[in-house]
Amino acid sequence: MAFKQHLFELWSLLIDMGGWTLVALAALSILTVATALVSVVQIAMLQPHSYRSGAAQDLRYHIEKRKKAGATREQIEESATIVVRGFLRQARTGFRLLELIVTAAPLLGLLGTVLGMIDAFQAMQAAGDAVNPSDLAGGIWVALITTAAGMVIALTAMIIHALLDSLVESLRYRLECVATDALFGNGAERSDYRAEASAQNDILNVGAE
Repeated sequence: MAFKQHLFELWSLLIDMGGWTLVALAALSILTVATALVSVVQIAMLQPHSYRSGAAQDLRYHIEKRKKAGATREQIEESATIVVRGFLRQARTGFRLLELIVTAAPLLGLLGTVLGMIDAFQAMQAAGDAVNPSDLAGGIWVALITTAAGMVIALTAMIIHALLDSLVESLRYRLECVATDALFGNGAERSDYRAEASAQNDILNVGAE
């Protein structure tokens, strides 16, 4: 019962301070945190900093299995590309949503400010000569809260996205190394690698798609 009362008080406070736009921004902030947690879990499961476990181990096992099955180099490259894409797609879970929040939060905050300014000037017009400047300033101050909240949420989502993206790049680099090592072997000469590296473009550049 106490929890419901506190929730109702919080709802009333948000409505009083910034209207429904501030409530929407509060929901976006919760969504940002939830999305970040899901993405962190997905990336952690792939172990982006390890060559011997997680996604790297699974990719190496997949390539070795295809080799033992007698698959050609082209077939192995194609199947490895699909596996890498699947890992990177899993690692980027929630990235599109974070990008959407980065774009939408400031616009939503600006919308709340515009609506608040409209209400403030309508109140000023209705008051006529009896308008109180302090009341007008207070209304404008409340309206600007939504813009500030939108910018804070957008910046937070942007920072989270950048940090998670660096982890995905680390994962991609390790998958590149594993794919090259599994296909060419540890003893491959650098000249041989340069001659055959063009055949690995699909695997090595898959993270850029």
